[in-house]
Amino acid sequence: MIWPDYPALGWLALGALVALALGVSLWSWLRRWHDAVGLKFPVKGRATPVRRGWRARCVHLPLALRIGAVALVCVAALRPQLARDETAEVEGIDIVVALDLSGSMHTVDISDADLVRLQNRGLEPTDRFVAAIETLRKFIESRKYDRVGLVGFGKDAFLFFPLTLDYGVMLRVLQGLKLGDIDGSGTAIGNALAMSVARLKESEAKTKVIILLTDGEDNGSNVSPMELAREAAKRDIRVFTILVGSEGDQRQPTDMVDFATGRRLYQKVDQPVNPKLLTDIAEATRASFYRATNPESLERDFQSILDTFEKSRLVDYAAAERTELFNRFLLPAIALILLEILLSQTVLRRFP
Repeated sequence: MIWPDYPALGWLALGALVALALGVSLWSWLRRWHDAVGLKFPVKGRATPVRRGWRARCVHLPLALRIGAVALVCVAALRPQLARDETAEVEGIDIVVALDLSGSMHTVDISDADLVRLQNRGLEPTDRFVAAIETLRKFIESRKYDRVGLVGFGKDAFLFFPLTLDYGVMLRVLQGLKLGDIDGSGTAIGNALAMSVARLKESEAKTKVIILLTDGEDNGSNVSPMELAREAAKRDIRVFTILVGSEGDQRQPTDMVDFATGRRLYQKVDQPVNPKLLTDIAEATRASFYRATNPESLERDFQSILDTFEKSRLVDYAAAERTELFNRFLLPAIALILLEILLSQTVLRRFP
């Protein structure tokens, strides 16, 4: 049974109405006994053998029927439904994130003016690696039913954790991840795709996705990235590619500081990129290519990919056949109200 409309608020309202009904009933019952007119018998023993009749025992039945009817109406107002295919709601997606851990990920994308402004406030710019890790952390925290795996690559590709639902382990691995954990002297995009496709080879998920995040051009791969893209397409794996960084304002931090200001010095670098390769990989697998020039746009790109996943999941769920159940609660409520009116006006009618 599912509650498509404001389930938490609906249950809260239902609980409040039932509590109110019970409170009113208790108050009415106590007041009735407190204000009841009594007849005093001169001899108590003569009244003791007199037993209460069935009408006296059922005197509170109309009130109980009314409370039950109110509760059923509240449940019916929540519009409960029965999904014939409940697995559509929680069907997970298998996602492998291929993260570039080459030395160029230490680069920051910032203009001279923005760098001076930031350092005047006592802050340092965020490099591509830190921005990627923070975005991945938010991405993992937003998952509920999806298995996620992480492949890190530089000169070669390595599996940091396989497809898993243990998000706590993923977050701990991300927290301890640092540039330099693997050889970052190259950018082997083909090797990263090969390992990512291998992780999804035995997956039985309906939707299989690779998110390739890199800031450089493929070099040193043992296999062609486009060959792996075509293999991914055959296996119905979509490869979303994100090119991190701008082509203009690229700087890397140095170990030197300005003796006058005490600020860290950054040197300008010019790193080759290949957006066409990443575009071709995405198009070959019916996915999308993104260009993230700063941490904010990187987060937006990940959110755009997530929106694609959620829309697909929503379509699957909407297609599942549902049966409305409100009438199963509303009809008994009407019957209880009619029964309460009938009893109150006939055999259980009260006289002042």
